Amino acid sequence: MSELLTILVDADACPVKEEIYKVAFRHSVRVIVVANSYLRTPDHPLIERI
Repeated sequence: MSELLTILVDADACPVKEEIYKVAFRHSVRVIVVANSYLRTPDHPLIERI
């Protein structure tokens, strides 16, 4: 996992979430997903939902 890079996503307004997940998995980059309500995210250790 890349400790130097973390992607923060405003999931309520982001139309390219799936593409972000694919790139993050490919490059082992942590993704923090911020949403106002429950949002389904991939069950993966690199994805954190707030």
